[in-house]
Amino acid sequence: MTFGEKIQKLRKEAGLSQEELSYQLDVSRQAISKWECDNGYPETEKIVCMSKIFNVTLDYLLNEEGTQTLEAAAERGIYVSREMADGFLLYQKRKFLKIAAAAGIMVGSLAVSFMFSDVSMLLFMLIWIIGIVLLFSVKLTDNPYKKLWQEPLLFDKAVKSELNTAYAGKKKFLQLFLLIGIALIALGFLFFPLIVPAEILSADTIALAIGMIVAGIGTFLCIYMSGLVRAYRLLVMNETYQQKRK
Repeated sequence: MTFGEKIQKLRKEAGLSQEELSYQLDVSRQAISKWECDNGYPETEKIVCMSKIFNVTLDYLLNEEGTQTLEAAAERGIYVSREMADGFLLYQKRKFLKIAAAAGIMVGSLAVSFMFSDVSMLLFMLIWIIGIVLLFSVKLTDNPYKKLWQEPLLFDKAVKSELNTAYAGKKKFLQLFLLIGIALIALGFLFFPLIVPAEILSADTIALAIGMIVAGIGTFLCIYMSGLVRAYRLLVMNETYQQKRK
């Protein structure tokens, strides 16, 4: 009896529908259906949960021909379902959006520092406080996908294909905006301060302020886009784990 056949048998004996079991395991009904058809393999944590729900041993669930023990599954890596991949990408988008926004507004706030007034300095400090709060909110938020950066990842062929297709479709877009971000940073820090003669103080101050705003936008784009590229590369190439092995 395969792993999928076992959990289907145990689920029916427990009087649970696929929807009810998926709710208890915090996964989609489609994930349960895949497992029962042996088209996918759950994470080790989900296997432990199922052993408790069905009141059976892990050996019973795993230690059969064509399956593997819990330790062997852990050694092979972490199974990543489509639901987990989507959750990971959404988490990374929100995380890097906060980091990029914090860095962008902190760089952009340098624009008001050139105005030399009490109000402008107060505004400058307020913006930096907002940026620091955003960075700390990222640091203090639990990361449910931390293990994905540390272990080899396992995928169904269909899931892997979908992720490859998604990354291929977004790769040029992400790289384009990353380059735009780099160009804006260069313009903000190098070009704008040089376009107005230093003798014209008011115009020079305006040019510097505009340059810092442009550099802030570039900083946001660079950090946000590079974060998304890194997240996709982890799923598509398991890049971080491969680098650790080297």
